[in-house]
Amino acid sequence: MSWQSILKADSVLDKMGDKQKKKIKKLLQASQPTEMFGKDMTKLSDLIDELSGVDFVKSNKSLQKKVTKFEEKNLDIMASAAELRKDYETLYLQIREQIYPKKKGDK
Repeated sequence: MSWQSILKADSVLDKMGDKQKKKIKKLLQASQPTEMFGKDMTKLSDLIDELSGVDFVKSNKSLQKKVTKFEEKNLDIMASAAELRKDYETLYLQIREQIYPKKKGDK
């Protein structure tokens, strides 16, 4: 590929060989944000909620304090995770746009 064709390329992919293109496409697809992390966080919240509802936890002040601390820590983690996820999605979209730039007329 000549340097003129590299300068005229619309996409980062246009500047790569076939093997490298395929690898980049696979990595991009694998990097796409998923709902899995959110589901994991919800499961942990469900577990903590269930623990706080158990009779022997309700009757034990020490366990109640621990479960309350778990709830607070989980909320902190969820807030951080939501912020990180937003940053991750933004970065992913910026990278994706470099690999698959929008053509004129695309929305």
